[in-house]
Amino acid sequence: MTAREPSPATVRPPSTAAGPPEPARPDLIMVGGIPGAGKSTAIEAALRADRGPVPVRALDSDQVRRRLAARLGPRVAYRRYRPWVHTLHLLRVVGWILLGPELPGTRLVVHDPCTRPFRLRALGRLAESRGWRTRLVLVDVDRTDALAGQRDRGRVVRPDSFARHWERWQRLRSELTVPFAPEPDWVEPWDAVALVHRDDAAATLTGLLGCPTGFPTTVRAAAVTEPLALAS
Repeated sequence: MTAREPSPATVRPPSTAAGPPEPARPDLIMVGGIPGAGKSTAIEAALRADRGPVPVRALDSDQVRRRLAARLGPRVAYRRYRPWVHTLHLLRVVGWILLGPELPGTRLVVHDPCTRPFRLRALGRLAESRGWRTRLVLVDVDRTDALAGQRDRGRVVRPDSFARHWERWQRLRSELTVPFAPEPDWVEPWDAVALVHRDDAAATLTGLLGCPTGFPTTVRAAAVTEPLALAS
């Protein structure tokens, strides 16, 4: 399955309205997508390519998983402590967002499935209230490639759990790509939102890290993909 040619638009581009210079705000880039979409790979590639003078901190649930695995040892299967991984990761993300005003000039990149609209809305509003400049990058991939990505990383999500993720992702995605549809309320707290194909995710993040005031022009033209041929 292959994606169609990208559409020359963003879901919500950053504001370009004239006005006084915006005071320095810490930057939050949330990277979302279903399990196996390639979020961690895109983040790692963007961090390797980044040459900016401002520090970047990446928060990925896999960091928590590795720490717990080291403490618990190989006798404890991942499925036994998976809920703790996601809970601790969320608490870590919330903690860093709350520190926003104390982190001038910091760039924060967060890994999250982003398939739950209420969570996107809550995190976006919290970040907005704490003074972050917010960017949401959603990584698009078809079902077959997502399942292959899970196998490649050696951690396959339970079929029932993945089915729920996939159902939510299709619904969320359709809210962004259906022509003339009203803007979903979970988009409102975010300064800019883009839906990108997995092949373009690393370049998009690299561009954002190098251009924190908005989506770079070179990325903007390929920020939204047309619907993929979605597997049922």
